[in-house]
Amino acid sequence: MITKRFALYVRKHDWFAVLIEVVVVMVGLMLAFQLDGWVEQRGEREKETEYVQRLIGDLEADVTDIQFAIDLASLRLRLADLLMEVSRDPEVAMSRPVEFLGAVNQAAFTYTPSLTSHTFEDLRSTGNMRLILDQELKDALYDYYGFDQSQRQFRPIQFSTEHRHFELVAGVLSHEQEVFVQDTLRILNPDDMEDIENAQLDSAQIQAAA
Repeated sequence: MITKRFALYVRKHDWFAVLIEVVVVMVGLMLAFQLDGWVEQRGEREKETEYVQRLIGDLEADVTDIQFAIDLASLRLRLADLLMEVSRDPEVAMSRPVEFLGAVNQAAFTYTPSLTSHTFEDLRSTGNMRLILDQELKDALYDYYGFDQSQRQFRPIQFSTEHRHFELVAGVLSHEQEVFVQDTLRILNPDDMEDIENAQLDSAQIQAAA
């Protein structure tokens, strides 16, 4: 309809009417583009909010895992200190017998928390990182997950330390003690320490291991 009117005005050389038609069309296009842009921006802000909520969920899971890793590292340090005390005075093992057995068996174990990076990888691989408008937040995300990757270069050192510990403690515990550790303690963790400290073992076997 607009095209027919436009052609009619041109044939009649009614340039004022032609100008009005052009302006109407331009205004209509501009409004349409603005509406499309507004709808698109609204959709992108909704996606940004969804991604941020997912990131918060990932980080909350990481906080729990990292706190456990910190507690576990503190426990392993305590076990290593116990072994050094026993090396100077074997009688120390008698005051903490079960913990001593666990220290011999597991003091060098390492645990590295695995960060929850699903949302971050999704943002990066799909190009949706652009949806995150806060540059400071984006920089923090890259620093956070980049640091995690950079720490993996030290894994071979951790493995070699564990291996060396296993070489040094081979044969220190009797077969019965090894079975006790594996069947009763499994993997020492901070939540088990109260029960472990209250357990009782044969003192002669503890002295022999010390």
